[in-house]
Amino acid sequence: MSILNPQTFLELTQRLAQECQLPVDGVDGVSGASGQEFDLFAWVSQASLEIDEMHEDWAYLLVHPGVSFTTIAGQQLYTPTGAGISAGDVSSWRKNTFRNYHTATGYSSEQHMTHMEYDDWLQSEKFGTLRTAQVRPMVFTITPEKSIGLQCPLAGYTIIADYYREPVVLEADADEPLIPPRYRMAIVYKAMMEYGAEEQDAMLYNRAEKLFYNMITRMERTQLPTITGSGALA
Repeated sequence: MSILNPQTFLELTQRLAQECQLPVDGVDGVSGASGQEFDLFAWVSQASLEIDEMHEDWAYLLVHPGVSFTTIAGQQLYTPTGAGISAGDVSSWRKNTFRNYHTATGYSSEQHMTHMEYDDWLQSEKFGTLRTAQVRPMVFTITPEKSIGLQCPLAGYTIIADYYREPVVLEADADEPLIPPRYRMAIVYKAMMEYGAEEQDAMLYNRAEKLFYNMITRMERTQLPTITGSGALA
C-alpha cells in the first residue's frame, strides 16, 4: 500500500503529515520518533482507539463464530481465557447468541439459553442446593469481569456464543486498525482535528471535522445493527 491508500499505522501517520502539509520524509517510523513526529503517531493511535470505542457493537468488532467450550461438571464460572479466547480480549458478549448442545449428540440437540442479570443469578444459582445440583445449563449470566456464569452444569455440554472484541492500540509501524480498510481515512481525519486544534488552525480543523463525520455516518450505516420497528399500533 502507500499513503495514497493508507492501511498501516505508519502509512496513516504519513498521510496525516501530508494532509497537514508537513514534511512526510521525517515520518519514517514510530521507533525513535520525537517532537512533532511523535505527536502525529500519537494522534493517529488515539484516533483509531476512539473510533473503535464510539460503538461497542461495530460489526467489525464482532467475532463470529465466537467462543466454543465444553462444560466441566460443577464448574459455574468460565473466564474468557478459560472459555478459549487466547487473549481474553472480550469487550462485551452478544447475549442473544448463547446456546448449547449435548457434545456427544451434536447440533441436533442445540437449544437457546436465557440471560439472567448477575445479581439475580447470585440470588438463585449461587444459593443453597442450586450451587451443587448439576443440570443442563439453560440459564447464563455475565459477571462484572466478563466471565460467563452458568447454572451448576453437568459435564459434556458445549456452550457457543459470539462476542465483541476489545479495541486495539496501534503501536508498531505495520499494525493495522480493526476498522475496515475503506473507512480508515476516518482515522486520519480525526487525527487532523487534533492537529488543527493544537495549531489553532480553524480552517484545517473544520475541513477535517466535516470529512470525519461524513465518513463516520457512512460507516454507521454499514457497521451498526439494523434497528427494526415494532410495527403499527392497533
